[in-house]
Amino acid sequence: MFIITLLLSLLVGLLMPYPTPAGSPASVIYVPNPASLSVSNNEQLAWSATRKLNWEDFRGTPESNNPHHALTAANLAVDARCKDNKFYYEVKCVFLPGESWSKNKQSEKLLAHEQLHFDLTEVHARMLRKELKELGISCGNLKTNLNATVGNAFKAWKAEQDQFDKLSRHGLDAQVQQDWSERISHRLQELDAWK
Repeated sequence: MFIITLLLSLLVGLLMPYPTPAGSPASVIYVPNPASLSVSNNEQLAWSATRKLNWEDFRGTPESNNPHHALTAANLAVDARCKDNKFYYEVKCVFLPGESWSKNKQSEKLLAHEQLHFDLTEVHARMLRKELKELGISCGNLKTNLNATVGNAFKAWKAEQDQFDKLSRHGLDAQVQQDWSERISHRLQELDAWK
């Protein structure tokens, strides 16, 4: 199972000259499911091709009424700003250990399924980096384009995560999961320039 949150940090510098005036809000945060983020635990693990998730990374408390065996909480964290009328952005794919949990930390198949959720999030992070690059570097009419681009990216990300869980039956269909694994790996390679 996978919980998706989108952490979108748009510095006020996008709308006003950089730096942000004292007393102004520093950022706008959009979290589709606020219950999935803990204010007290801000630890994040950035996606890495060389460091895979392990069960020690899943530090959250399992939800007893949840029928699933594990939950991966991940974010697309977008930081965008304008400085000297130039557009700067950073997109990170992060895993939230304090919000991720497992009821079965012995299953390697389950861990592989959760890793694929994280890898698929990185695919969408790379796609969003590519799309933001295509917006150009001018800040002219960026606000409208940025909101639409990020909003559409979030919808596509959530839809594909849901499709992955549905088609693989949350990892129970080994052949479908293997097909997704190969497809995700191929897409990461295709988007290597955007890592």
